Amino acid sequence: MELPDWLCQTWPPIRQVIRTDHCGFSSVRLQQLPQEEILFPMLDRFASVYPVAKRPPIASQWSMNYLSVLFPAVLAGILARNLEIRVWERDVELLHDGARPVALKVMERLPSLSPDQMAGYWERVLNDHLEPLFATISAWGGVSTKVLWGNVIAVWDGAFDRLRDALDPETFSMAHQWMETPVVADGRLKLRSLQRIVASPVPDICSNIPLRKHCCLHYLLHMPVVGKPEVLCEACPRLHRQPLAAQASYLRSIYHEHG
Repeated sequence: MELPDWLCQTWPPIRQVIRTDHCGFSSVRLQQLPQEEILFPMLDRFASVYPVAKRPPIASQWSMNYLSVLFPAVLAGILARNLEIRVWERDVELLHDGARPVALKVMERLPSLSPDQMAGYWERVLNDHLEPLFATISAWGGVSTKVLWGNVIAVWDGAFDRLRDALDPETFSMAHQWMETPVVADGRLKLRSLQRIVASPVPDICSNIPLRKHCCLHYLLHMPVVGKPEVLCEACPRLHRQPLAAQASYLRSIYHEHG
């Protein structure tokens, strides 16, 4: 699928997450991905990258990596071409490099998606694809599905941070709202409740930052270093519970490091 220049210039890596051939990568059909006999060996292989970490943070990190492929791909199809990638059907594959998610392989021709079909589309992405996938990830890693659903909102908000300047305000607001109403986990969990936007302790750098309800556990992938702070995300509730001065100091350090 050819993507428009405005999207590729705004978000250069998005060129890589939708492909129409295998490009030398291993692949698995998304329809089969939630099956334990398929996903467990992949997670075992992915875990070898983190030999000293326990399974819960590894499982959460794999889900973040996967969502960071899935959402850019499906959003590109919708926002650029009004096309849908039916991730619950057999024709879509995950390309991976040693179990690390790389891209979605799709057909050359994708079905169109009209505005009145949008709610139904996202319902199928969440309930028919991610719900069973998260159940399997949780079974392998012992991580709460609340953490995995929190990763959905974290990646979603991160994607729209990148798209903010490329979309007109009306389109941006309409698209970002697609995750405002969905309820998952058999009606027990409203997705939007898992992350909110709060005032930043470093307003000279950014006025607002995200705050997750549940930690993604990424800090547990890193060995503690004496005299150094934990490796936390800006949205981490562990960070937000620290004194404001400590929050500000840490945020300045990571913003400086990542430019």
